[in-house]
Amino acid sequence: MRARVACAALLLPLSVSAQEVTLHGGERSEAAEVIQRVLASPHAIRGGSGPLVLTRDSAFPGGLLVLGRPTFLASPVHGDVVVVGADLYLRPGVAVDGRAVAIGGTVSTTTLGTVDKGTLSLRDETFDVVHDGERYSLAHRSLLAEETVPVVSLAGLQGFLTPSYDRVDGLSLPVGIAIAPKGDLLRLQLDATYRSRLGTVDPGATLSLAPSARFRVEARGSRTTRTNDDWIYSNLVNSITTIFAGTDTRNYFRSTGGDARAIFTIDRTKYIIEPYVGYRAERVTSISATGNVWTMFGRDDSLRTKRPNPFVQEGDIRSALAGVDWQLPGDDLSGFGYLRAEQSFDTPAGTTDFFQFTFHGVVQFPTFGTQSLHVKVHAVTSSGDIVPAARYAYLGGSGTLATLDLLEQGGSELLYVENRYLIPIERFKLPFVGTPVLSIRDAFGSAGVKSLPSFQHEIGGGLGVSVVHFDFSTAVAGRKGTRASLGISLSM
Repeated sequence: MRARVACAALLLPLSVSAQEVTLHGGERSEAAEVIQRVLASPHAIRGGSGPLVLTRDSAFPGGLLVLGRPTFLASPVHGDVVVVGADLYLRPGVAVDGRAVAIGGTVSTTTLGTVDKGTLSLRDETFDVVHDGERYSLAHRSLLAEETVPVVSLAGLQGFLTPSYDRVDGLSLPVGIAIAPKGDLLRLQLDATYRSRLGTVDPGATLSLAPSARFRVEARGSRTTRTNDDWIYSNLVNSITTIFAGTDTRNYFRSTGGDARAIFTIDRTKYIIEPYVGYRAERVTSISATGNVWTMFGRDDSLRTKRPNPFVQEGDIRSALAGVDWQLPGDDLSGFGYLRAEQSFDTPAGTTDFFQFTFHGVVQFPTFGTQSLHVKVHAVTSSGDIVPAARYAYLGGSGTLATLDLLEQGGSELLYVENRYLIPIERFKLPFVGTPVLSIRDAFGSAGVKSLPSFQHEIGGGLGVSVVHFDFSTAVAGRKGTRASLGISLSM
């Protein structure tokens, strides 16, 4: 690959004389995209050797590209600042309208300046700079230890992907291989999942196409067991609670088909968002739950392992997808979540086309000292005369409203809000498990078909050590009751 960008003095008066920058290699790398972006707009180029010190009295009306020089910047820059092959040190008084980027180095920040679009340190790659008069040649070089990666390899851990356990499939044990030609542009995973209760092997394939660091296409086709309730607990936590307590916090249906999504990535210092559009086509059928899977407790309990699985109308569902996934990676405000919209074009007999909107969000932020507030919201709303039951969401029991039976309420509408105030008991530090955490909890929610019934509202408290917590809840609105529970939390 040979990408060539010419910067002419007559067109870009920021350059002292005509300067050429030629890129060799790394055509799909994020670093190449950053350099090409700054070269495509008015900019100045600073090469040479030794440290570059830019004080407050020097200003740049466009972007700034520095090649091979550690840079100390206190100047105003009306565009992006990109330093290639060295570190970028931001000094008091700096004011950058765009981003501050170090390729093959690190951006050192200051609290006495501003960078409107955040900083970025690309430490895993760089460009070696060769200077010949007004010409600069940049050769891409990876800073990661190079290793020979076979085109075909075992996926996961020696071919084994993450297993799971639930009341309808029993043990789900997936294995697979990965096919990835050199260059990271394309990756194909072929897998097969053995489901012990069903006595079947479900085939599947995942295709990932990533032409750039900012855009990728992902497609998945398979025969599988699906759920709309994986927001309550992760796969690992749900497997553990099923095995030891018979408490499976999900309803299921069988699905044959798949979806494809075009995903865009916007990565900033304080947030990461990934908007996408896509298409889904699947054939759905019901799946039974008769309690004939092994659990330590609750195997014959009609409210736990033997709880009937809701019926879904058999048939095809085809729909357009749109949404955005988001993360807040900061220390002061952290969280994750998603927005999802689905518009159907084809639904099973006896149902009608629908539009469904789903929101899920979890955030946590500090309050006083080491205390913090944890907020969780999940909402589903749908339009359509008869929404297929394969798009119903459920609420109640472990992980949501403890004073209701497990997934007692369900339908095309759902709202759940939980606030948990966390108070570490710092005077006690227990061996292996760390500091106990006292929590105060307030939660309310409701789920139904076409509309929300009366809200169930409960308050309570709990005590946790490491990943285990004990909670006590009492209902203050809705159906009265109290409930004590033991839970697991491996993340926010």
